[in-house]
Amino acid sequence: MSVRSAIRQGLHLAGRASAGVWALFLANLALAAIATEPVYHGILSFSGHSLAARMLATGFSPDWLTDFSFNGAGALDRYARWIAAVGLLSIPVDAVLAGGVLARFQEADRGHKSSGYFRDCGRYAGRLLRLMLVGLILYWLVLRLLHQSLGGIINRWTADWLDDRTVFAANLGLGALVILGLVFVNLVMDYAQVRLVMDDESSAIASFLGSLGLTLKRLRTVFAVYLLPSLGGISLLLLYRLLMPWRFINSHTVNPPGRGWQEPLTLALLFAGQQAVMFGRFWFRVATWASEWSYVRAWKSQMGR
Repeated sequence: MSVRSAIRQGLHLAGRASAGVWALFLANLALAAIATEPVYHGILSFSGHSLAARMLATGFSPDWLTDFSFNGAGALDRYARWIAAVGLLSIPVDAVLAGGVLARFQEADRGHKSSGYFRDCGRYAGRLLRLMLVGLILYWLVLRLLHQSLGGIINRWTADWLDDRTVFAANLGLGALVILGLVFVNLVMDYAQVRLVMDDESSAIASFLGSLGLTLKRLRTVFAVYLLPSLGGISLLLLYRLLMPWRFINSHTVNPPGRGWQEPLTLALLFAGQQAVMFGRFWFRVATWASEWSYVRAWKSQMGR
């Protein structure tokens, strides 16, 4: 199967997995609300309904942040730890929800009732969580071996170099190598999730090894099927950034002073627009899985498996 055919079929399949898109979107929205709840209450208790609070509604204030960090010693560190903990929680949550999404591709004609979706999430949860642990170990190895170990060698090697441009080039090459390693691991884990659900009875290790073999054999094709739908989600962020630059959001054109109803309305519209972008990104995430599913299914059929 060609890349174009896989993506075309994937986009068609993604349209049948609306329940999975909504589940991913709402679950991550809930996690984001949980992560920011202490921050919101901390800001509210510090600023209340003062003039500073109204200024924060129209733009970020470095002076306010300095005052807040000075008077609330350790608050920013606590918020950072809490946000990091919720971010880590989102990894197994998304892994479990992926099972319900991928099962929709396997039985697209079964319907989209939420009970069926969450039943499939539970069915594949154990193996997907074990596969997630394999992926986390691989991410750690890439960061440990390339970023930390190789980075330390490069730092010692270039410590006495006088040409900063050469040092920068060496570190830039290291950064590119780390990114390539992380992308490769993500590529293999994506196809491993697809194979785990498609083969139904396959273990996490067997799915990972099968995905690794497929990736090494047909790297260019599987990478193109993975990359092109993923670029759709990235393009949404770039489009939002172009249409709504921060200098415009924080300007008095959007938030004119003296009209209290316009500030909350503007914030509400911005929030709605941002969530629309996030929903679109999750849709493209599902479309990426669907494209990979279409390609793997065609490849298995071609190989007689």
